[in-house]
Amino acid sequence: MPGAQDFTAALSERSRWVDELLLDPNTLGRIRPEHLRRLVASYLERGGKRLRPAVLMLSCGAVGGNERDVIPAAAALELFHTWTLMHDDIIDHDSLRRGGPTGHILGAELAARDWELKYPEAADYGISLSILAGDVQHGLCVAMFLGARNVPPELLVHLVDDLERNVVADLVEGETLDIQFGKQPISEVSIQDVLRMMYLKTGVLYQFAGKAGAMLGLQTTDEQDPLVQAIATFCAECGTAFQLQDDLLGVVGDQEKLGKPVGSDILEGKRTPVLLEAFRVADTQTRRRLETIVGNPRATPEQVRQAVDLLADLGALDAVARMAKQHIDKAFASLEKVAPSQYTRWLAGWANFMVEREF
Repeated sequence: MPGAQDFTAALSERSRWVDELLLDPNTLGRIRPEHLRRLVASYLERGGKRLRPAVLMLSCGAVGGNERDVIPAAAALELFHTWTLMHDDIIDHDSLRRGGPTGHILGAELAARDWELKYPEAADYGISLSILAGDVQHGLCVAMFLGARNVPPELLVHLVDDLERNVVADLVEGETLDIQFGKQPISEVSIQDVLRMMYLKTGVLYQFAGKAGAMLGLQTTDEQDPLVQAIATFCAECGTAFQLQDDLLGVVGDQEKLGKPVGSDILEGKRTPVLLEAFRVADTQTRRRLETIVGNPRATPEQVRQAVDLLADLGALDAVARMAKQHIDKAFASLEKVAPSQYTRWLAGWANFMVEREF
């Protein structure tokens, strides 16, 4: 099977195609006032992996479709993903995204710079502005998706309806479960609970990217088409593997490469598979040591490092890496149902990238 490196060149090229549309001054320039425009553009201008657009385009190509025709739909998925990040960063109180301030922090900085607002008024303004920026991105997503070329209008309407009716509901359910799990004792949350939550938060949108790409390529509204089903399942499994790898990198990754804080999941006490596996196998004394650090926002960097060492010693990191690999193996079983081509080789490279990446 191709390695991750086989995929990265294809990803880079498709990122350029998408960015021409996402960063078009004619689109961003219409957003007012300036503070709102700055936030809407901020995450987009910093780059990002652009994985979801690439998956949609490669899935389209894998069934014989024309990638260029679906660039607007692919770019729309990046906008969809971006508005969820903007809102997620508020919920998680994160301060760093893609190497720069998160939306609500940037909004607060603009208020302090331009109007000399002080905390907490500036912070409140930043949160409000970030919510509104996400709303604008969501609206632009729908408009952009409908701009796909040489596609039957009824198919575009079908896919947008699916995105807005089903994907939004699933994703928000997953986000809600993530919040609720954080309020429950660790002993009451199972790894299976969290894996389902991760599928809803991350796997569902990747599943839609693959399904939409295949349906656009085949120009069909039949979601039960065998090729559509095979690619959708492949992408859903890869999406869950992506989130598992993301949780690992959140513990042991390089903050400079990631562009977001490392160790924040420990401080927040997020119920991740890494944490749940560690508590499952830990003895009473080790569990108590972890409990003094996990979910403690006042824990020192040294204490966080101690917690990371404990997670490693307990085998939790290796266990979650194996889980990610299991999902990739399931993904490959589905991809084998699609006729081999350069596109399936790229998709296979993407699957390997999910568990090999360091950012």
